[in-house]
Amino acid sequence: MMKTLFFGTPALAVPFLESLARKTDLRAVVTNPDEPAGRGYALKPSPVKEAAIRLGLPVHQPVNLKEEVFVGAMRAAEAGFALVVAYGKILPASVLQSTRHGFLNVHFSLLPSYRGAAPVQRALINGEKETGVTLFWLDEGMDSGNIFLQKALSITDEENAEEVRQKLVPLGLSLIDEVVSRIEKGDIVRLPQAGPVSRAPVLKKEEGRIDWSRPASAVHNLIRGTVPWPGAYTLFFHQGKKLRLKISRSQVVRSEKPGVPGQIVDLEVEKGPVIKCLENDLLVVNVQPEGKRAMSAWEFWQGARLKIGDKLGI
Repeated sequence: MMKTLFFGTPALAVPFLESLARKTDLRAVVTNPDEPAGRGYALKPSPVKEAAIRLGLPVHQPVNLKEEVFVGAMRAAEAGFALVVAYGKILPASVLQSTRHGFLNVHFSLLPSYRGAAPVQRALINGEKETGVTLFWLDEGMDSGNIFLQKALSITDEENAEEVRQKLVPLGLSLIDEVVSRIEKGDIVRLPQAGPVSRAPVLKKEEGRIDWSRPASAVHNLIRGTVPWPGAYTLFFHQGKKLRLKISRSQVVRSEKPGVPGQIVDLEVEKGPVIKCLENDLLVVNVQPEGKRAMSAWEFWQGARLKIGDKLGI
């Protein structure tokens, strides 16, 4: 059975850790150091560390990835390859050279499209109809290494980033099965990335603010792409206060009602308000008012004291 290493941090990486542990001789798990959490700021381990402990696997949490003791431990594992899933740090050459074949990274896009930390979110925000999973060999660049395997996934107009991510995980796991089998047989592929390069930098909180002067499709895609974080939001007045309203589900609709961008121009009973955009309009379906729980837009409408003609995003 081939010896391997695993690098990862969030809950998203746990299924990949578990799969690698079942299929290989997993020698060590590397994750980020524990971080303060909660009111008492007690140190909390990453989901990957918790899973590794449950599986009885050795855990490393280096602060400095170039530290000789850590690099030496990686070399001593004599691993055939390492699998990296959302580890969160750039690996130096000394670490990348510590296994026989190299480091394989699971990336949720069809590279070279959407290199970076937020490929799923950026793809949805840009209205892409397709994404996928790429397993590629890490180098010292940003998601620029040679490709081992790649598989596409269609995106519907209504799926949000979290829903797409949950479909990409099993797709990625199926690729791991194939990769392990092929590496054990010596069938190793290193294909240079081909095609136009696009970037997917991490989202900033302010990017979630809705600009109603854009087409309804663009607003809808922003809402889909920012679930669950940072969330798309607009502003509204309630009892003389300007409050934030997160919108988590919407639909593009055609309306002949006159109005200006951001104005409530119609109301669909049992659904929610319709907001005027530059091109077409947006039916708001699910929301979370500032300081309150998430709810349907219709429930929000009942208590918000808004009316047709009011303007959002002021």
